[in-house]
Amino acid sequence: MHYKSILVHVGPQPTSGDALAVAQQLAHRFDAALIGVAAESLDVPMSGVEDSLALATLREQVEADLATASQRFREATDDSGLTTDWIAIPGDPDRVLALRARGADLIVASRPTKGIGSSMAPSIASLVLDSGTPVLVTPSHLHRELRAERIVIGWKDTRESRRAISDALPFLMKAEHVLVAAIRKEAQSDEATGLDEIVSRLKRHGIKAEGRLVPRSAKCVADDLENVAREAHADLLVMGAYGHSRFREWALGGVTEDLIERSSHHILFSH
Repeated sequence: MHYKSILVHVGPQPTSGDALAVAQQLAHRFDAALIGVAAESLDVPMSGVEDSLALATLREQVEADLATASQRFREATDDSGLTTDWIAIPGDPDRVLALRARGADLIVASRPTKGIGSSMAPSIASLVLDSGTPVLVTPSHLHRELRAERIVIGWKDTRESRRAISDALPFLMKAEHVLVAAIRKEAQSDEATGLDEIVSRLKRHGIKAEGRLVPRSAKCVADDLENVAREAHADLLVMGAYGHSRFREWALGGVTEDLIERSSHHILFSH
């Protein structure tokens, strides 16, 4: 089982190079096509809607940003030997990426960067909840290869967690060791976690997996998962993402948001 098409968002800002480097690495690993997508919308203040000069200037800026993203993608991939496709569209990044996800098995995106508005980059929440495709979020401050030899699954007996494991199978089947960690509440029984069954499922795929009940100790579950991943020397966390749509605005749950904001690991989210 492999990912055969990987989509990556590429923006004009240098930090998008982190996601591009990881996506390119994974395309080589899985012998996958690499699809680069850039999108930027006109972020027009209401007071300037009728100002034709302001609109023209903004359009020129969007065109320049898309050209910069295109150059970054071409320079990274022209001699890579990969099958590539490039899409640059003036439009809302959330909508463009969600639409283009129909042609991808996996999306790679950088964590949000301070100072980069929604007109230039898709929100992680939108990608996770609206694309129907697993999303690998890269730690933007780290410039290192994603080895995924040791993986931690943040397990909770929910639909989202089960879906995340299915979506992560290409990584899990190549890993040297997989730890399924259930952050345990005090009143929760061992059987309630479903750990034995999920570990047995993974072993039937030939995956070297073990389950572990982890007592809740940190202030939040995200910190407990971070500690488990650090102790296991894992560089990839696999998680089900929890959230909902309200008045067309995506919102993610607390643990998911905490991991996006603070985690030092690559995280594969699935909804």
